[in-house]
Amino acid sequence: MFRLPSIQTLSDQFVATVSRFKWVVLAALVKTVLFIWLSETTFKQEAQRDWIVRILYVVNLSLPLALAISLLSERRRWKPAAEFAAMGMLVAVMAGYYFSMDDKASQIDFYRFTLFMLAAHLLVSFAAFTGFHEPNGFWQFNKTLFLQILNATLYAVTLYLGLLIAVETVRLLFNIHYEFKIEADLAAVIFALFHTIFFLSKIPPNLGALEQQTDYPAGLKIFTQYVLLPLEVVYLLILYAYTGKIIVQWQLPEGGVTYLVLAFSIAGILALLLLFPLRENQTERWVRLFSKRFYLALVPLIILFFTGISRRIYDYGVTENRYLVAVLACWLAGITAYFLLSKKDDIRWIPVTLAVICVVLPVGPWNIFKVARESQLRQFDELVIRHHLLDTKGKIASSKTIPQEDYDRLFSIVQFFRNREEIGLEKYFPGLKPLSKNRWEHYSGMEEYLSQHIKNSQTQVNNNDSFNSFSFRLATPEEQTVDVASFEHLMFFSVNNLREMNTDSSIWKVVREENSKMLDVYHQQRKVVSFDLEKKMKELAAYQGKTSEEVPANKLIFDFSDDKNRIRIVLNSLSRSGNMYYAEGFLLY
Repeated sequence: MFRLPSIQTLSDQFVATVSRFKWVVLAALVKTVLFIWLSETTFKQEAQRDWIVRILYVVNLSLPLALAISLLSERRRWKPAAEFAAMGMLVAVMAGYYFSMDDKASQIDFYRFTLFMLAAHLLVSFAAFTGFHEPNGFWQFNKTLFLQILNATLYAVTLYLGLLIAVETVRLLFNIHYEFKIEADLAAVIFALFHTIFFLSKIPPNLGALEQQTDYPAGLKIFTQYVLLPLEVVYLLILYAYTGKIIVQWQLPEGGVTYLVLAFSIAGILALLLLFPLRENQTERWVRLFSKRFYLALVPLIILFFTGISRRIYDYGVTENRYLVAVLACWLAGITAYFLLSKKDDIRWIPVTLAVICVVLPVGPWNIFKVARESQLRQFDELVIRHHLLDTKGKIASSKTIPQEDYDRLFSIVQFFRNREEIGLEKYFPGLKPLSKNRWEHYSGMEEYLSQHIKNSQTQVNNNDSFNSFSFRLATPEEQTVDVASFEHLMFFSVNNLREMNTDSSIWKVVREENSKMLDVYHQQRKVVSFDLEKKMKELAAYQGKTSEEVPANKLIFDFSDDKNRIRIVLNSLSRSGNMYYAEGFLLY
């Protein structure tokens, strides 16, 4: 008979979990508080939000590292003083990591944090099994972690949705206005604290006994054998067919094929890991056979992988993603060689080597950010020299028409430096404004200077040499707010479609005539006002660069008033391709 656990049982399990993983629970508690603090901090308090985000990076990274130390301490039977010393060292390392970040966490900081987080989670998978030859115990432990993550997530999502419905019901029935962001705060408590404790509660207490455990979930086998593996076969056939195509046509593969090969390889290795215990089962001999055949099948795809990423790097230089993919190609080749040639087939090498890669790549002189920056800088230098754009002082001075591909590459490199807020291109641009708080203006100056000195080879044909796009989709909530107090009606419009709205026998239309740069507003067939889209586009480009989805709404507004009408247009988006202008938004009147 099924019996629900008593309150006493749940309480005992909670106390046991907190006592066993006290440092991890403490990190989860601090993480919860910080997430709530962040959700309650307005976007106007930018400095405080930046500080909280940096602390969150540290605490998020500390949590899996503290878990790895706790598991290692438990397995090695460290004395409390030794565990305390290890945690102290962790605090010192995390303090150093905190001070290594900029005051405002940049894209590079986020990328580095992501790699470190992957390494920390991989460390949890093998830390307790270093120095022990227990392949089955290692697999059973990670199986438990995998299933428990899914289980904890299911419980957390269900609990959150249930409580969220309860909160909204109370708000509706009792007309209660919450003075805090209850939805975000509730999510922090459920997903940062409850999820963590629930996950920790099911970690096996005796890791050494897992080596003797032989149970294998039937559902896992069915999923792997009848879902994952058939999909692997389908993608294998597709990739082999593509390989045959490029051999017949004798052409280099597309750079995008590298991601397909990588995804296929990861899924295949995951399938083999899930089936690992069945390798020694006499009734499942096909698993061992499939394992060897899979790695053999990878060999030509790895060659395709290297060819694809090499072409991508040769054509467009190194970026962080391409560097990482190239390193993963080397890792995949090494892992394939190991499982084909070694008789031990120790699966621990998979997470160990990946963890080392994730730690090594973001640091040192070989770090992905430095290599990517220098590669893009070198590409820019080669392009401006090839097209004789530099004067004797090394500044861009000549006016040239260059091929479309090179034209796009120059602007793409500027965008690369803009997104990372990196310096290095300044030496090519005379009279450039110094890098200040408004960094968008700094890089916009580069783009404006480039557009004045170079044209692409297609300009004379179709005059479609530039593209701009602006919206407030990703602006802060405060910046998305528009005052509508003095207006009575609202009408959506898109300049690609003539849109009419009848209200009180009055007909309003917002249109753009063919090839026109003006946005015209009509009332009862009479033109009320015309707004200059080209002028607005130039203003936005000077403020935000060529494209941005973070434009404050008040910069996407047209206002007009006379004796009869008061009009306001709020643009959701404004874009341009050559001389073609596109806009959509709302007419307030």
